[in-house]
Amino acid sequence: MKERDMYGYEISNEIDKRSSNRLNVKEGTLYPILYRLEEKEVIESYWKALDGRGKPRKYYRVTSIGDRYFYSYKEEWFVVSNIMRDILIGEEEEC
Repeated sequence: MKERDMYGYEISNEIDKRSSNRLNVKEGTLYPILYRLEEKEVIESYWKALDGRGKPRKYYRVTSIGDRYFYSYKEEWFVVSNIMRDILIGEEEEC
């Protein structure tokens, strides 16, 4: 989702799509996360009306701080998920 700027509802739909509808993030969960990320300057927002018409939407984009944040946590996630996989596979072998 770093590929392009998106508004909240679009982010929620993208999460649904990428998770094969296994992770449904509701607005009540998503927006507080977006606000916290914005406070940490991981993302920034701006208002834009589609084609200059209609009601403006609040779009979000990843900042340079967000890029560094993303890559550091991505690496941590892979390490932790690999450890958890090894632990769980070990449990299956013991049974």
